[in-house]
Amino acid sequence: MKEFYTIGETAALLGVTTQTLRYYDKIGLLSPHHTDPVSHYRYYCYHQFHLIDRIRYLEGFGLSLEEIRQIIRSGKVDQLLNYLREQRQETIRELRNLQDRVKDIDWYLDYFSYMGTQKAGENLYRIQQPERYIIKCPCYYREPLPDMEIRLAKVKSRPEYAHVKFHRQYGYSLDIESLFHREFYPREYFIFLNQKPQELAPSQYDVLPEGEYLCIRTQLLHEDWDPEPLTAYFSNKERPKLTLAMEFEDNLVDWSDAWYELQALL
Repeated sequence: MKEFYTIGETAALLGVTTQTLRYYDKIGLLSPHHTDPVSHYRYYCYHQFHLIDRIRYLEGFGLSLEEIRQIIRSGKVDQLLNYLREQRQETIRELRNLQDRVKDIDWYLDYFSYMGTQKAGENLYRIQQPERYIIKCPCYYREPLPDMEIRLAKVKSRPEYAHVKFHRQYGYSLDIESLFHREFYPREYFIFLNQKPQELAPSQYDVLPEGEYLCIRTQLLHEDWDPEPLTAYFSNKERPKLTLAMEFEDNLVDWSDAWYELQALL
């Protein structure tokens, strides 16, 4: 076994770069065992190999080089264990965030492909919906759509919603009698929260009730859409307790032709 190894030999043996070893030296994490005063060549000894290996696996756990430097300087297992416990908790938080991101991606995959699973036109169908959570703003009779959007944007920008996650689906609660007369009269405009917001007070969001909804797919903003299937269904029945229009984007440029799913709570 050699007494000293050059920086190049050390890097090759341990699978690191010479730049990495020089950086470890620069920040006071690990200096070469010997530096030739004339040539300034750096030499490492065999006993330093396990320190380099330890630095690498601790980096792999997500510890910073400064944290690793403190651990090595202390030489105490207890300090290493404390850092590992903290990093374990941080990794669990990151894992939960990643799992939440996967759920959000799945939601958007369903959102953009949902209308492809439903038949357009006059067919009524029923779906069961869970409890859903929204923030909303009021709408006024015959006001332009941009006014509603600006009003809702102002609600979303309030400080209490700064850390709230939204699902980018918009919808309206509709006046049913106007709907039956082919008139688009939204009472409220809303956007979905991605889950029940634990950080908000109940007065800061609204709940769409779970239950069975009678649905039809239509291009609601077109003047020639036909409400007849709905009016025929409710002609001799009690009016729905809640009627919603859920927007589904079918392209990323023009929303005027967007498809809507009308949902009438039975």
